[in-house]
Amino acid sequence: MPGSGRRLASILRQLMPYAAALGLLLMVRQSRLSERLNLFAYDLAVQLRPAPSGGSTPVRIIGINEADLHRYGPLVSDRFLADAVERLDRIGVRAIGLDMFCGQPVGDGWQRLRRLAVTNPRLVSVYFELDAKQAIPGTPANRQGSADLYTDPQDGLVRRDLLHITEELQQGKASLPMRMLQIATGQNQQLKRLQQHPASLADLEPGAGGYLPEANVSAPGYLQRMLPFHQPGSFPSMSLSSLLDEKLSPSQEKQLRGTLVLIGVVAPSSKDNFTVPFSQWRQGERRFTLSGVEIHAHRLAALLANADGRPLGIQAAPSLVNRLVLVAAIVAGVIAGEAVPSLRRSLAVVAAGMVLAVGATAGLLALGVWLDAALPLAAFALIAAAAWSRRGANQQIKGLALESEGRTMRSLFDRFVSKQVAAELLGTNSTTAPPSTELRNVTVLMSDLRGFSLLSQDHHPDLMVRLLNNFLAVMFEVVEAYGGTIDEVLGDAILVLFGAPHQRHDHAEAALACALAMQLAMERVNQTNASQGLPLLEMGLGLCSGDVVAGTIGSQQRAKYGVVGAAVNLAARIEALSVGGEVLAAESTVHAVAASLRIDAEYRVEVKGANEPLHVFAVGAIAGSHNLVLPIPGPGPHALKQPLAIAYVILKGKQRQGSPRPAVATHLAEREAWIVLSEENLALLDNLAISFPGISGEAYGKVREERNGSFRIVLSRIPPDLKQLINSLRASRITKPGAS
Repeated sequence: MPGSGRRLASILRQLMPYAAALGLLLMVRQSRLSERLNLFAYDLAVQLRPAPSGGSTPVRIIGINEADLHRYGPLVSDRFLADAVERLDRIGVRAIGLDMFCGQPVGDGWQRLRRLAVTNPRLVSVYFELDAKQAIPGTPANRQGSADLYTDPQDGLVRRDLLHITEELQQGKASLPMRMLQIATGQNQQLKRLQQHPASLADLEPGAGGYLPEANVSAPGYLQRMLPFHQPGSFPSMSLSSLLDEKLSPSQEKQLRGTLVLIGVVAPSSKDNFTVPFSQWRQGERRFTLSGVEIHAHRLAALLANADGRPLGIQAAPSLVNRLVLVAAIVAGVIAGEAVPSLRRSLAVVAAGMVLAVGATAGLLALGVWLDAALPLAAFALIAAAAWSRRGANQQIKGLALESEGRTMRSLFDRFVSKQVAAELLGTNSTTAPPSTELRNVTVLMSDLRGFSLLSQDHHPDLMVRLLNNFLAVMFEVVEAYGGTIDEVLGDAILVLFGAPHQRHDHAEAALACALAMQLAMERVNQTNASQGLPLLEMGLGLCSGDVVAGTIGSQQRAKYGVVGAAVNLAARIEALSVGGEVLAAESTVHAVAASLRIDAEYRVEVKGANEPLHVFAVGAIAGSHNLVLPIPGPGPHALKQPLAIAYVILKGKQRQGSPRPAVATHLAEREAWIVLSEENLALLDNLAISFPGISGEAYGKVREERNGSFRIVLSRIPPDLKQLINSLRASRITKPGAS
């Protein structure tokens, strides 16, 4: 039993940090801090998301402004309201919503207003359930609409749209916007939809979105959703006095004709003004508010959009989704805190996870989905911190030793293979720690054989090894002669550094000269291959200069000298853009070379890893002490007497994109072709696999130019049968470019 007691105590000790984290999480929840953060994010999203203009909707407002109140008094006489309704009828509006309490007579004209309420099929009279205020006496039930607006108890903002209360549905009642929609369309589709499928419109259940389940914002029978806002102040509005005085211009009357008109008070001094999500960000002499009648305009416009199949605004995620996200955050916190071996890396993982979660929340809000993100974020961080606390306690209890920092000379040789790197390490005292990383300005050279992967599919592995040995033997010799450090050899690809580990001020010039020498040395490689009956090879080269972090990369058991930085990635991207026999260099490399260069071409291309288009130069020669010159490209291809039907496939990396597409070749040579497509377009520097009729095998090339719908393709590898075809076409007296 003592043993089982110790095990139980050990288990409890391991769980204590997690219990403390869950307790803190419960405190955060009970404080409603997470809900306030969620509401803040929602309000910010409403402010930042593009909203449609109210002017694009058929909703209009006849507003009783400050001047109208001064003229007609704080309680507008029923006579003026009746005049307004009759005037709107003559103009030809579709529906009129009178957003004013008219249950009791005000001044003269009340009999006429009641008669209109009874007889006018377009007039909706409002009642206020919260204040127990009734509609105009005699108004038919199907033209009475509830005008109540509900504010959030946390801060008094109007964020929710109460579509209906279930009991009211059973009694045949409806909201003011719903009644106006019903009158304007002559249909009850939205009401029927609420009755049959309430969740399809009213998705705000307890615990949905960023609200906590105990928040007093939802109750059984209350069918709500988040209110979709149009741009504040964008609904076309006219004053009551301009309507009654018949001072509306013809264009204003045209704006009203056939629309849904709300009549209500818009004066800032009235009590019928509400704070909304926009109020958080629009501050002036007084806090930004919207009048009740404009909020009803937003509600009505949103219902119209729903009826047209265009739901607007931000939707609240179901409470089940919030619970699942919270559970996932807790599990992710355990994994991030426990599964990552290094505490520093675990911290980085948690920080990255927090950033990604915040970004995902922002992205969902931008897409119109609002969920509880604050509580899961707090859970993720607290649970991860609990895992760190548990691990730290275990390390102290178990007395884990620090990792050994010393390394012997033998281990250094086991890790580093390059001569330059080995020489650098031999100068280091073996009793000290291995070299740390440091910032270096270097030039990275990347080379790769064109079509080597495809050759590997057609030839025996032994032959491919012989090809590689012939190639690498010559390339290593050239690289060593120019002082480069071979950092990696990945099959047929070579990564060479200039400026690390040994610093040198001329690393860009040395690297560019080395690249040209490597291309010139390919002739020696192919002479050897030809003498052994092996296929001929072509190589592409890319260079980029920039700052990198150079030093030891790996573990205590096995490490290497290497570099990390954008220049490495960009060199690889540039190399992928090159064709066989070509040297492509970044602008950073070309500008760092003091010697004169021959530039054969230049391109501006979008490449992964660069924030802006990359300026790349095709270098054909370098002067000065190096004096290396690549052959100048020969004349362009000859025009074919009869265009040749071909098929092509776009290559992304090693993957073919889709099925072959038809095209025609109009000009053809061993290194170049011009083709015209029958469909779609090609992008500059796209890689292509091209099939010719009656030719076994494919040619491979890269798009280098577009001119009047034709594309110039630089070929990097063509099958022997195609060479014979090109020679036969040349022998049959093909026409030169420009000839008729």
